[in-house]
Amino acid sequence: MKAKLISANEEKTSWGRPEFQEVVSPQIEPATESSAVTIDQLLEDLGCLGDRPTSNAKVRVLLSSFLMQAQRLESRVERKGGRMIIGWPHDEAYWRIRSQVGYKVAAKLRAALIKHGWMEHKVDAEVNLYHETGSCHGYLIADFVPSKAVGLTFQSNESFIYAIKSSAQKTKVVDREFDKRTKAIWALWKKAPLTYGANNPILMWTARRSFSDVELTKGGRFYGPWTSMRKEERLKCTIGGKTVAEVDVSGMFLTLLCSITGDVPFTTRFEDPYQLPNHFQDIDRSEVKAVINSAIGGGTWKQYQPTKMIKGEGISQERLSEIRSAIIPAYECLQSLDKTEMYSETLATHEAEIMMRLVERLQKPIFILHDCLICQQYDALDVGKELQKQYVSYCLEKGWTPIEPAFSIEKEGKEKQLISGHTNPLQ
Repeated sequence: MKAKLISANEEKTSWGRPEFQEVVSPQIEPATESSAVTIDQLLEDLGCLGDRPTSNAKVRVLLSSFLMQAQRLESRVERKGGRMIIGWPHDEAYWRIRSQVGYKVAAKLRAALIKHGWMEHKVDAEVNLYHETGSCHGYLIADFVPSKAVGLTFQSNESFIYAIKSSAQKTKVVDREFDKRTKAIWALWKKAPLTYGANNPILMWTARRSFSDVELTKGGRFYGPWTSMRKEERLKCTIGGKTVAEVDVSGMFLTLLCSITGDVPFTTRFEDPYQLPNHFQDIDRSEVKAVINSAIGGGTWKQYQPTKMIKGEGISQERLSEIRSAIIPAYECLQSLDKTEMYSETLATHEAEIMMRLVERLQKPIFILHDCLICQQYDALDVGKELQKQYVSYCLEKGWTPIEPAFSIEKEGKEKQLISGHTNPLQ
């Protein structure tokens, strides 16, 4: 599960505090010589350009990423209102684990941005689930900052981002085989990057894998520049100059849980794992999804208290009891959940493995976004069907109940296409 860096002092909800929409992270660097010259001039003006080429390269990446994230926040404010507040971790270990930029470089740039009026401190750190300590402060970005990126071209940075990381310890996790495999996928993606924007193009191909344990057996999802983009923005991207589509598995965690336990509630052909039988007409699909995914996230079907996800659907304590009484008998697989051995992080490991095997087997520029694949639009249906085959193959290898998962295809400006799954794919 991705670490969430949560603010204080912002408007509170009844169930918690809002997350920072952007947390500064060294993801990109200038893609052209002219963009590099402009970034270096900005660093010179900030007093952050020195005599050491390595330090200059690090701060160049950090400023580029900051400008990209400032533009994202500006876009969000235009759509939804609010303020351009970015999270900035103060914890030294965060910068060692998250990247190879280092604390000194990050602290120097932060101080310079404040000194020159690019941002100001607005939100004190309260809690950082990354280390369960308060280290991420919020800074209000000045209105003029996003315009600094106009005309610049950015691309993924490979030099100062770890291929894998674990939130379970404060030192770098070293696993050459995991690194090698992840970077091999980066190399494939780099041949035809996921590209966003025409005037300020961003060429993306790196995404680190994030685990929640030192042994690298839980988690392992990919997190890259496209991870925090809105779907509407991602669907405007191109791969190799061709428009994209998203192939999204419907209820991947739930489907995996059914395969692992052998308790499969779906009909032979199914489009939606969250769709209860007709006699449950008084329960909305969104309610079913919220309760099931909260149970999987918490590793227990005994979900007596509303979680943030459940409250987000407006489900009261009384309503939760009603939904649980219907869901538990209908989805027996939920009774196999366990807070340490069978929960969302365990399932994420299998999800990532299935997705990686597909990309490695097809050797195509297919970008992984958790339970979704971003591919060239014309290839979407074939990619989805190959994903079904990969899932079935993985189940057979593990000795699980094979299922062809249902999936959807989304394209910009077009209606979502639903492709049925099958509970007896071998017959």
